[in-house]
Amino acid sequence: MVSVADLVARRALGLRAVHAVEGPSLRWVATSELPDPTPFLEGGELLLTTGLGTRGWSDQWDAYVGRLVAAGAAAVGVGVGLTYDELPARLVEACRAHGLTLLEVPRETTFVAVSRAAAELLQDQEAASTRLALDLQRRLTRAALGLDLRPLLERLAQLLDAAVALVHRDGEPAEGPLGARRERLDLDLVRAEVAGIKGQGLGAVSTRTDGSATTLVRPIGLAGRPELYLAVCLPGPLGDPQRSAVSTAAVLLSLAVERRAERRAAERRLRGRALELLCAGDLRSAEVLLDAAEGGRTVPERLRVLRMTGARDALDDALDRLEDDLAVEGALAGVVDGELVAVLAPARLPGVLDIVSGSGLRVGVGRAVPATEARRSAESAGHALDRTSAASPVRRWEEVADAGPLALVPEALGREYAAGLLAPLDAEHRATLAAFLRHHGARGAVADDLGVHRNTVRNRIAEIEGLTGLDLDDPAARVGAWLALELAADQPPA
Repeated sequence: MVSVADLVARRALGLRAVHAVEGPSLRWVATSELPDPTPFLEGGELLLTTGLGTRGWSDQWDAYVGRLVAAGAAAVGVGVGLTYDELPARLVEACRAHGLTLLEVPRETTFVAVSRAAAELLQDQEAASTRLALDLQRRLTRAALGLDLRPLLERLAQLLDAAVALVHRDGEPAEGPLGARRERLDLDLVRAEVAGIKGQGLGAVSTRTDGSATTLVRPIGLAGRPELYLAVCLPGPLGDPQRSAVSTAAVLLSLAVERRAERRAAERRLRGRALELLCAGDLRSAEVLLDAAEGGRTVPERLRVLRMTGARDALDDALDRLEDDLAVEGALAGVVDGELVAVLAPARLPGVLDIVSGSGLRVGVGRAVPATEARRSAESAGHALDRTSAASPVRRWEEVADAGPLALVPEALGREYAAGLLAPLDAEHRATLAAFLRHHGARGAVADDLGVHRNTVRNRIAEIEGLTGLDLDDPAARVGAWLALELAADQPPA
Protein backbone atom coordinates (compact mmCIF):
# COMPACT_ATOMS: atom_id res chain seq x y z
CA MET A 1 0.00 0.00 0.00
CA VAL A 2 1.34 3.44 -0.97
CA SER A 3 0.52 6.31 1.37
CA VAL A 4 0.70 10.07 1.01
CA ALA A 5 3.45 9.94 3.64
CA ASP A 6 5.57 7.84 1.24
CA LEU A 7 5.29 10.65 -1.29
CA VAL A 8 6.15 13.31 1.28
CA ALA A 9 9.22 11.24 2.17
CA ARG A 10 10.62 11.95 -1.30
CA ARG A 11 12.81 14.83 -0.12
CA ALA A 12 13.57 16.05 -3.63
CA LEU A 13 9.92 17.11 -4.02
CA GLY A 14 10.03 19.41 -1.00
CA LEU A 15 6.42 18.63 -0.04
CA ARG A 16 5.35 19.81 3.43
CA ALA A 17 2.52 18.14 5.33
CA VAL A 18 0.67 21.03 7.00
CA HIS A 19 -1.92 18.60 8.34
CA ALA A 20 -1.52 14.83 8.13
CA VAL A 21 -3.96 12.05 8.95
CA GLU A 22 -4.05 8.35 8.15
CA GLY A 23 -6.45 8.51 5.25
CA PRO A 24 -7.09 6.36 2.17
CA SER A 25 -4.10 4.83 0.44
CA LEU A 26 -2.75 6.73 -2.53
CA ARG A 27 -4.05 5.49 -5.86
CA TRP A 28 -3.18 8.32 -8.23
CA VAL A 29 -2.51 12.06 -8.59
CA ALA A 30 -5.15 14.36 -10.07
CA THR A 31 -4.81 18.04 -11.02
CA SER A 32 -7.79 20.38 -11.13
CA GLU A 33 -8.55 24.07 -10.74
CA LEU A 34 -12.33 23.52 -10.63
CA PRO A 35 -14.28 24.79 -7.63
CA ASP A 36 -15.75 21.27 -7.42
CA PRO A 37 -13.48 18.58 -8.92
CA THR A 38 -15.21 15.68 -7.15
CA PRO A 39 -17.24 14.49 -10.21
CA PHE A 40 -13.88 13.57 -11.75
CA LEU A 41 -12.44 11.70 -8.76
CA GLU A 42 -12.68 7.97 -8.07
CA GLY A 43 -11.17 7.91 -4.57
CA GLY A 44 -7.62 7.67 -3.33
CA GLU A 45 -6.31 10.63 -5.34
CA LEU A 46 -3.92 13.33 -4.23
CA LEU A 47 -5.63 16.43 -5.67
CA LEU A 48 -3.15 19.10 -6.77
CA THR A 49 -4.27 22.69 -7.39
CA THR A 50 -2.80 26.17 -7.61
CA GLY A 51 -6.09 27.59 -6.25
CA LEU A 52 -6.83 29.46 -9.47
CA GLY A 53 -10.53 28.67 -9.25
CA THR A 54 -10.74 29.46 -5.53
CA ARG A 55 -9.27 32.96 -5.55
CA GLY A 56 -10.92 35.10 -2.87
CA TRP A 57 -12.56 32.20 -1.07
CA SER A 58 -13.28 32.35 2.64
CA ASP A 59 -16.26 30.37 3.97
CA GLN A 60 -16.36 28.23 0.81
CA TRP A 61 -13.30 26.19 1.89
CA ASP A 62 -15.24 24.11 4.41
CA ALA A 63 -17.71 22.82 1.80
CA TYR A 64 -14.85 22.26 -0.70
CA VAL A 65 -12.89 20.07 1.72
CA GLY A 66 -16.06 18.28 2.82
CA ARG A 67 -16.79 17.31 -0.79
CA LEU A 68 -13.23 16.00 -1.24
CA VAL A 69 -13.50 13.83 1.86
CA ALA A 70 -16.89 12.50 0.72
CA ALA A 71 -15.33 11.60 -2.66
CA GLY A 72 -12.60 9.60 -0.92
CA ALA A 73 -9.68 11.87 -1.76
CA ALA A 74 -6.43 10.85 -0.06
CA ALA A 75 -5.10 14.41 0.28
CA VAL A 76 -5.10 17.86 -1.24
CA GLY A 77 -1.90 19.65 -2.25
CA VAL A 78 -1.80 23.37 -2.97
CA GLY A 79 1.00 25.01 -4.94
CA VAL A 80 2.18 28.21 -3.29
CA GLY A 81 3.81 31.18 -4.97
CA LEU A 82 1.14 31.45 -7.67
CA THR A 83 -2.43 32.19 -6.60
CA TYR A 84 -1.49 32.07 -2.90
CA ASP A 85 1.80 33.09 -1.31
CA GLU A 86 0.89 30.84 1.63
CA LEU A 87 -1.89 28.37 2.34
CA PRO A 88 -5.21 30.04 3.20
CA ALA A 89 -5.94 29.81 6.93
CA ARG A 90 -9.57 28.77 6.29
CA LEU A 91 -8.33 25.89 4.11
CA VAL A 92 -6.03 24.68 6.90
CA GLU A 93 -8.92 24.88 9.38
CA ALA A 94 -11.25 22.98 7.06
CA CYS A 95 -8.71 20.16 6.51
CA ARG A 96 -8.23 19.80 10.26
CA ALA A 97 -11.96 19.81 10.84
CA HIS A 98 -12.73 17.20 8.20
CA GLY A 99 -9.58 15.06 8.70
CA LEU A 100 -8.02 15.54 5.25
CA THR A 101 -4.27 15.56 4.71
CA LEU A 102 -3.08 18.93 3.41
CA LEU A 103 0.23 19.35 1.57
CA GLU A 104 2.08 22.52 0.64
CA VAL A 105 3.77 22.24 -2.77
CA PRO A 106 6.69 24.66 -3.21
CA ARG A 107 6.80 26.90 -6.27
CA GLU A 108 9.84 25.10 -7.73
CA THR A 109 8.18 21.67 -7.62
CA THR A 110 6.13 20.93 -10.71
CA PHE A 111 2.93 18.95 -10.49
CA VAL A 112 4.37 16.66 -13.17
CA ALA A 113 7.25 15.79 -10.84
CA VAL A 114 4.79 14.90 -8.07
CA SER A 115 2.76 12.74 -10.48
CA ARG A 116 5.89 10.99 -11.73
CA ALA A 117 7.07 10.22 -8.20
CA ALA A 118 3.65 8.83 -7.27
CA ALA A 119 3.65 6.65 -10.40
CA GLU A 120 7.07 5.26 -9.48
CA LEU A 121 5.89 4.40 -5.97
CA LEU A 122 2.79 2.69 -7.31
CA GLN A 123 4.81 0.74 -9.90
CA ASP A 124 7.27 -0.40 -7.22
CA GLN A 125 4.38 -1.58 -5.09
CA GLU A 126 2.83 -3.50 -8.00
CA ALA A 127 6.16 -5.14 -8.82
CA ALA A 128 6.66 -6.17 -5.18
CA SER A 129 3.13 -7.62 -5.05
CA THR A 130 3.74 -9.56 -8.26
CA ARG A 131 7.02 -10.98 -6.94
CA LEU A 132 5.35 -12.06 -3.71
CA ALA A 133 2.46 -13.69 -5.57
CA LEU A 134 4.84 -15.58 -7.84
CA ASP A 135 6.96 -16.70 -4.89
CA LEU A 136 3.92 -18.03 -3.05
CA GLN A 137 2.70 -19.73 -6.23
CA ARG A 138 6.12 -21.31 -6.73
CA ARG A 139 6.28 -22.63 -3.16
CA LEU A 140 2.79 -24.06 -3.32
CA THR A 141 3.48 -25.65 -6.71
CA ARG A 142 6.66 -27.33 -5.43
CA ALA A 143 4.85 -28.72 -2.41
CA ALA A 144 2.02 -30.11 -4.53
CA LEU A 145 4.14 -31.63 -7.30
CA GLY A 146 7.00 -33.13 -5.27
CA LEU A 147 7.64 -36.84 -5.99
CA ASP A 148 10.98 -38.24 -4.84
CA LEU A 149 12.15 -41.89 -4.93
CA ARG A 150 15.02 -41.36 -2.52
CA PRO A 151 13.04 -41.52 0.77
CA LEU A 152 11.63 -44.94 -0.16
CA LEU A 153 15.10 -46.25 -1.04
CA GLU A 154 16.53 -44.89 2.22
CA ARG A 155 13.72 -46.55 4.19
CA LEU A 156 14.34 -49.88 2.48
CA ALA A 157 18.06 -49.69 3.26
CA GLN A 158 17.28 -48.92 6.91
CA LEU A 159 14.78 -51.78 7.32
CA LEU A 160 17.10 -54.38 5.77
CA ASP A 161 20.38 -52.93 7.07
CA ALA A 162 21.38 -53.08 3.41
CA ALA A 163 22.98 -51.09 0.60
CA VAL A 164 20.38 -49.96 -1.93
CA ALA A 165 20.58 -48.26 -5.32
CA LEU A 166 18.44 -47.55 -8.34
CA VAL A 167 20.39 -47.99 -11.59
CA HIS A 168 19.85 -47.34 -15.31
CA ARG A 169 19.92 -50.02 -18.02
CA ASP A 170 23.67 -49.56 -18.34
CA GLY A 171 24.13 -50.19 -14.61
CA GLU A 172 25.03 -46.58 -13.79
CA PRO A 173 23.38 -45.31 -10.58
CA ALA A 174 20.31 -43.12 -10.86
CA GLU A 175 19.94 -42.93 -7.05
CA GLY A 176 22.42 -44.15 -4.46
CA PRO A 177 24.01 -46.29 -3.28
CA LEU A 178 22.27 -45.49 0.02
CA GLY A 179 22.33 -46.97 3.52
CA ALA A 180 24.85 -47.56 6.29
CA ARG A 181 26.43 -50.42 4.28
CA ARG A 182 26.40 -48.62 0.91
CA GLU A 183 30.11 -49.32 0.31
CA ARG A 184 29.31 -53.07 0.13
CA LEU A 185 27.26 -52.71 -3.08
CA ASP A 186 29.46 -53.94 -5.93
CA LEU A 187 28.45 -51.77 -8.90
CA ASP A 188 30.48 -53.89 -11.33
CA LEU A 189 28.47 -56.92 -10.24
CA VAL A 190 25.25 -54.94 -10.56
CA ARG A 191 26.16 -53.88 -14.13
CA ALA A 192 26.82 -57.50 -15.06
CA GLU A 193 23.51 -58.67 -13.57
CA VAL A 194 21.53 -55.93 -15.30
CA ALA A 195 23.17 -56.85 -18.62
CA GLY A 196 22.13 -60.46 -18.06
CA ILE A 197 18.43 -59.81 -17.35
CA LYS A 198 17.55 -56.61 -19.19
CA GLY A 199 16.37 -58.52 -22.25
CA GLN A 200 13.98 -60.66 -20.19
CA GLY A 201 11.42 -58.00 -19.37
CA LEU A 202 9.78 -57.04 -16.10
CA GLY A 203 9.57 -60.55 -14.66
CA ALA A 204 13.32 -61.17 -14.49
CA VAL A 205 15.15 -61.24 -11.14
CA SER A 206 18.83 -61.91 -10.40
CA THR A 207 20.09 -63.10 -7.01
CA ARG A 208 23.77 -63.68 -6.14
CA THR A 209 25.01 -64.98 -2.75
CA ASP A 210 28.67 -65.18 -1.81
CA GLY A 211 28.26 -66.50 1.74
CA SER A 212 28.59 -63.20 3.57
CA ALA A 213 26.14 -61.12 1.50
CA THR A 214 23.37 -61.42 -1.04
CA THR A 215 22.93 -59.09 -4.03
CA LEU A 216 19.52 -58.92 -5.66
CA VAL A 217 18.69 -57.05 -8.88
CA ARG A 218 15.18 -56.69 -10.27
CA PRO A 219 13.54 -54.44 -12.88
CA ILE A 220 11.31 -51.54 -11.99
CA GLY A 221 8.21 -50.62 -13.98
CA LEU A 222 4.59 -51.58 -14.67
CA ALA A 223 4.64 -51.95 -18.46
CA GLY A 224 6.96 -51.89 -21.43
CA ARG A 225 10.74 -52.07 -21.38
CA PRO A 226 12.24 -51.45 -17.92
CA GLU A 227 14.56 -48.46 -17.79
CA LEU A 228 15.50 -48.73 -14.09
CA TYR A 229 16.59 -51.58 -11.84
CA LEU A 230 16.56 -51.95 -8.06
CA ALA A 231 19.82 -53.29 -6.64
CA VAL A 232 20.00 -54.46 -3.00
CA CYS A 233 23.00 -55.89 -1.14
CA LEU A 234 22.22 -57.22 2.36
CA PRO A 235 24.27 -59.29 4.82
CA GLY A 236 23.71 -63.03 4.88
CA PRO A 237 21.13 -65.05 2.93
CA LEU A 238 17.88 -63.61 1.61
CA GLY A 239 14.98 -64.78 3.81
CA ASP A 240 11.29 -64.54 3.08
CA PRO A 241 10.76 -61.36 5.11
CA GLN A 242 13.61 -59.63 3.28
CA ARG A 243 12.39 -60.92 -0.08
CA SER A 244 8.89 -59.69 0.68
CA ALA A 245 10.24 -56.27 1.68
CA VAL A 246 12.21 -56.00 -1.57
CA SER A 247 9.16 -57.07 -3.60
CA THR A 248 6.97 -54.53 -1.85
CA ALA A 249 9.55 -51.79 -2.40
CA ALA A 250 9.84 -52.77 -6.07
CA VAL A 251 6.07 -52.48 -6.53
CA LEU A 252 6.00 -49.07 -4.82
CA LEU A 253 8.99 -47.89 -6.83
CA SER A 254 7.36 -49.14 -10.03
CA LEU A 255 4.23 -47.21 -9.20
CA ALA A 256 6.29 -44.10 -8.38
CA VAL A 257 8.35 -44.44 -11.57
CA GLU A 258 5.19 -44.87 -13.62
CA ARG A 259 3.72 -41.78 -12.00
CA ARG A 260 6.95 -39.94 -12.72
CA ALA A 261 6.79 -41.06 -16.35
CA GLU A 262 3.19 -39.88 -16.57
CA ARG A 263 4.16 -36.65 -14.90
CA ARG A 264 7.10 -36.24 -17.24
CA ALA A 265 4.76 -36.68 -20.19
CA ALA A 266 2.36 -34.17 -18.65
CA GLU A 267 5.24 -31.78 -17.96
CA ARG A 268 6.32 -32.11 -21.57
CA ARG A 269 2.84 -31.28 -22.75
CA LEU A 270 2.73 -28.34 -20.36
CA ARG A 271 6.13 -27.03 -21.51
CA GLY A 272 5.11 -27.56 -25.11
CA ARG A 273 2.00 -25.45 -24.55
CA ALA A 274 4.07 -22.80 -22.75
CA LEU A 275 6.50 -22.67 -25.66
CA GLU A 276 3.60 -22.43 -28.10
CA LEU A 277 2.21 -19.45 -26.16
CA LEU A 278 5.65 -17.86 -25.91
CA CYS A 279 6.27 -18.20 -29.65
CA ALA A 280 2.82 -16.69 -30.28
CA GLY A 281 3.79 -13.63 -28.23
CA ASP A 282 1.92 -14.42 -24.97
CA LEU A 283 4.84 -14.18 -22.52
CA ARG A 284 2.70 -13.78 -19.38
CA SER A 285 0.67 -16.97 -19.94
CA ALA A 286 3.81 -18.89 -20.87
CA GLU A 287 5.49 -17.84 -17.62
CA VAL A 288 2.48 -18.94 -15.57
CA LEU A 289 2.56 -22.41 -17.15
CA LEU A 290 6.31 -22.75 -16.78
CA ASP A 291 6.12 -21.78 -13.14
CA ALA A 292 3.62 -24.61 -12.58
CA ALA A 293 5.96 -27.10 -14.27
CA GLU A 294 8.36 -29.21 -12.26
CA GLY A 295 11.61 -27.33 -11.81
CA GLY A 296 9.89 -23.98 -12.30
CA ARG A 297 11.96 -22.92 -15.29
CA THR A 298 11.90 -19.32 -16.38
CA VAL A 299 12.05 -17.62 -19.76
CA PRO A 300 15.45 -15.99 -20.38
CA GLU A 301 15.26 -12.20 -20.50
CA ARG A 302 16.97 -12.29 -23.89
CA LEU A 303 16.57 -15.38 -26.02
CA ARG A 304 16.82 -17.25 -29.27
CA VAL A 305 14.22 -19.70 -30.53
CA LEU A 306 15.36 -22.89 -32.27
CA ARG A 307 12.95 -24.91 -34.41
CA MET A 308 13.91 -28.46 -35.37
CA THR A 309 12.35 -31.10 -37.62
CA GLY A 310 13.22 -34.68 -38.41
CA ALA A 311 12.22 -38.28 -37.76
CA ARG A 312 10.08 -38.82 -34.65
CA ASP A 313 12.67 -41.04 -32.96
CA ALA A 314 15.36 -38.42 -33.60
CA LEU A 315 13.14 -35.68 -32.15
CA ASP A 316 12.38 -37.76 -29.04
CA ASP A 317 16.04 -38.59 -28.54
CA ALA A 318 17.07 -34.97 -28.96
CA LEU A 319 14.38 -33.86 -26.49
CA ASP A 320 15.62 -36.39 -23.92
CA ARG A 321 19.16 -35.09 -24.25
CA LEU A 322 18.09 -31.46 -24.17
CA GLU A 323 16.01 -32.03 -21.02
CA ASP A 324 18.97 -33.71 -19.34
CA ASP A 325 21.46 -31.02 -20.36
CA LEU A 326 19.19 -28.00 -19.97
CA ALA A 327 18.33 -28.65 -16.33
CA VAL A 328 19.98 -25.39 -15.36
CA GLU A 329 18.41 -21.99 -15.82
CA GLY A 330 18.55 -20.29 -19.18
CA ALA A 331 16.96 -22.80 -21.57
CA LEU A 332 13.90 -25.00 -22.10
CA ALA A 333 12.67 -27.36 -24.80
CA GLY A 334 9.45 -29.02 -25.92
CA VAL A 335 7.41 -30.23 -28.88
CA VAL A 336 5.14 -27.74 -30.66
CA ASP A 337 3.08 -28.82 -33.68
CA GLY A 338 5.43 -31.69 -34.49
CA GLU A 339 8.57 -29.54 -34.22
CA LEU A 340 11.13 -29.65 -31.44
CA VAL A 341 11.40 -26.10 -30.11
CA ALA A 342 14.12 -24.83 -27.80
CA VAL A 343 14.21 -21.40 -26.18
CA LEU A 344 17.53 -20.41 -24.71
CA ALA A 345 19.74 -17.55 -23.68
CA PRO A 346 21.95 -16.59 -26.67
CA ALA A 347 25.11 -17.59 -24.79
CA ARG A 348 23.84 -21.19 -24.59
CA LEU A 349 23.45 -21.59 -28.36
CA PRO A 350 26.82 -23.31 -29.02
CA GLY A 351 26.17 -25.88 -26.30
CA VAL A 352 22.69 -26.69 -27.59
CA LEU A 353 23.92 -27.04 -31.16
CA ASP A 354 26.55 -29.48 -29.89
CA ILE A 355 23.79 -31.53 -28.25
CA VAL A 356 21.66 -31.82 -31.40
CA SER A 357 24.50 -32.06 -33.93
CA GLY A 358 24.66 -35.39 -35.70
CA SER A 359 21.08 -36.20 -34.70
CA GLY A 360 19.76 -36.04 -38.27
CA LEU A 361 17.59 -33.04 -37.41
CA ARG A 362 17.30 -29.85 -39.39
CA VAL A 363 17.64 -26.77 -37.20
CA GLY A 364 16.54 -23.18 -37.77
CA VAL A 365 18.04 -20.64 -35.35
CA GLY A 366 16.02 -17.48 -34.78
CA ARG A 367 17.30 -13.99 -34.10
CA ALA A 368 18.30 -12.91 -30.58
CA VAL A 369 15.47 -10.81 -29.09
CA PRO A 370 14.05 -9.73 -25.71
CA ALA A 371 11.63 -12.26 -24.21
CA THR A 372 8.71 -9.97 -25.04
CA GLU A 373 9.56 -10.38 -28.75
CA ALA A 374 9.90 -14.17 -28.77
CA ARG A 375 7.39 -14.35 -31.62
CA ARG A 376 9.84 -12.54 -33.93
CA SER A 377 12.57 -15.02 -33.04
CA ALA A 378 10.22 -17.97 -33.67
CA GLU A 379 9.20 -16.58 -37.06
CA SER A 380 12.80 -15.96 -38.08
CA ALA A 381 13.71 -19.47 -36.90
CA GLY A 382 11.01 -20.78 -39.24
CA HIS A 383 12.50 -18.85 -42.17
CA ALA A 384 15.94 -20.23 -41.31
CA LEU A 385 14.52 -23.75 -41.04
CA ASP A 386 12.95 -23.41 -44.50
CA ARG A 387 16.44 -22.71 -45.90
CA THR A 388 18.09 -25.82 -44.40
CA SER A 389 19.16 -28.71 -46.58
CA ALA A 390 20.89 -32.06 -46.24
CA ALA A 391 24.18 -30.29 -46.89
CA SER A 392 23.39 -27.44 -44.45
CA PRO A 393 21.14 -28.91 -41.73
CA VAL A 394 21.66 -25.92 -39.41
CA ARG A 395 20.89 -22.39 -40.59
CA ARG A 396 20.92 -19.23 -38.53
CA TRP A 397 18.66 -16.29 -39.20
CA GLU A 398 21.68 -14.04 -39.66
CA GLU A 399 22.88 -16.18 -42.58
CA VAL A 400 19.49 -16.01 -44.27
CA ALA A 401 19.02 -12.29 -43.66
CA ASP A 402 22.50 -11.44 -44.92
CA ALA A 403 21.67 -13.20 -48.18
CA GLY A 404 19.00 -10.58 -48.90
CA PRO A 405 15.21 -10.70 -49.25
CA LEU A 406 15.26 -13.38 -51.93
CA ALA A 407 16.70 -15.81 -49.41
CA LEU A 408 13.57 -15.36 -47.28
CA VAL A 409 11.30 -16.77 -50.01
CA PRO A 410 11.10 -20.59 -50.16
CA GLU A 411 12.44 -21.66 -53.55
CA ALA A 412 9.42 -23.68 -54.73
CA LEU A 413 6.94 -21.02 -53.61
CA GLY A 414 9.02 -18.25 -55.20
CA ARG A 415 9.24 -20.01 -58.55
CA GLU A 416 5.49 -20.65 -58.52
CA TYR A 417 4.79 -16.99 -57.77
CA ALA A 418 7.14 -15.75 -60.48
CA ALA A 419 5.78 -18.14 -63.09
CA GLY A 420 2.18 -17.14 -62.35
CA LEU A 421 2.83 -13.39 -62.46
CA LEU A 422 5.08 -13.29 -65.50
CA ALA A 423 3.39 -15.98 -67.61
CA PRO A 424 1.43 -13.47 -69.78
CA LEU A 425 4.56 -11.44 -70.61
CA ASP A 426 6.87 -12.04 -73.56
CA ALA A 427 10.59 -11.22 -73.60
CA GLU A 428 9.97 -7.65 -74.78
CA HIS A 429 7.52 -7.01 -71.98
CA ARG A 430 9.91 -8.45 -69.38
CA ALA A 431 12.79 -6.33 -70.62
CA THR A 432 10.62 -3.22 -70.46
CA LEU A 433 9.39 -4.11 -66.97
CA ALA A 434 12.95 -4.68 -65.76
CA ALA A 435 14.11 -1.32 -67.18
CA PHE A 436 11.06 0.41 -65.71
CA LEU A 437 11.90 -0.93 -62.23
CA ARG A 438 15.61 -0.25 -62.68
CA HIS A 439 14.96 3.42 -63.48
CA HIS A 440 12.29 3.80 -60.76
CA GLY A 441 9.50 4.42 -63.26
CA ALA A 442 11.22 7.25 -65.18
CA ARG A 443 9.83 6.57 -68.68
CA GLY A 444 12.32 8.83 -70.45
CA ALA A 445 15.23 6.92 -68.90
CA VAL A 446 13.56 3.63 -69.84
CA ALA A 447 13.18 4.79 -73.45
CA ASP A 448 16.86 5.78 -73.61
CA ASP A 449 17.90 2.47 -72.03
CA LEU A 450 15.88 0.39 -74.51
CA GLY A 451 16.45 2.66 -77.50
CA VAL A 452 12.73 3.17 -78.15
CA HIS A 453 10.32 6.12 -78.16
CA ARG A 454 8.74 7.30 -74.90
CA ASN A 455 5.29 6.52 -76.31
CA THR A 456 6.41 2.96 -76.94
CA VAL A 457 7.44 2.65 -73.31
CA ARG A 458 4.12 4.10 -72.19
CA ASN A 459 2.18 1.65 -74.36
CA ARG A 460 4.21 -1.37 -73.19
CA ILE A 461 3.74 -0.42 -69.53
CA ALA A 462 -0.01 -0.15 -70.11
CA GLU A 463 0.05 -3.61 -71.76
CA ILE A 464 2.02 -5.08 -68.84
CA GLU A 465 -0.46 -3.65 -66.34
CA GLY A 466 -3.35 -5.01 -68.35
CA LEU A 467 -1.83 -8.50 -68.67
CA THR A 468 -0.72 -8.84 -65.05
CA GLY A 469 -3.28 -6.74 -63.19
CA LEU A 470 -0.47 -4.75 -61.55
CA ASP A 471 -0.62 -1.03 -60.85
CA LEU A 472 3.03 -0.15 -61.35
CA ASP A 473 2.56 3.23 -59.66
CA ASP A 474 1.98 1.24 -56.45
CA PRO A 475 5.30 0.59 -54.57
CA ALA A 476 4.02 -2.79 -53.35
CA ALA A 477 3.29 -3.86 -56.92
CA ARG A 478 6.80 -2.81 -57.97
CA VAL A 479 8.32 -4.90 -55.17
CA GLY A 480 6.28 -7.91 -56.25
CA ALA A 481 7.31 -7.45 -59.88
CA TRP A 482 10.98 -7.09 -58.92
CA LEU A 483 10.86 -10.29 -56.83
CA ALA A 484 9.19 -12.16 -59.69
CA LEU A 485 11.83 -11.02 -62.20
CA GLU A 486 14.68 -11.94 -59.84
CA LEU A 487 13.21 -15.34 -58.99
CA ALA A 488 12.57 -16.09 -62.68
CA ALA A 489 15.95 -14.81 -63.88
CA ASP A 490 17.00 -18.30 -64.97
CA GLN A 491 13.60 -19.12 -66.50
CA PRO A 492 13.12 -17.60 -69.99
CA PRO A 493 9.57 -16.72 -71.05
CA ALA A 494 7.59 -19.36 -72.87
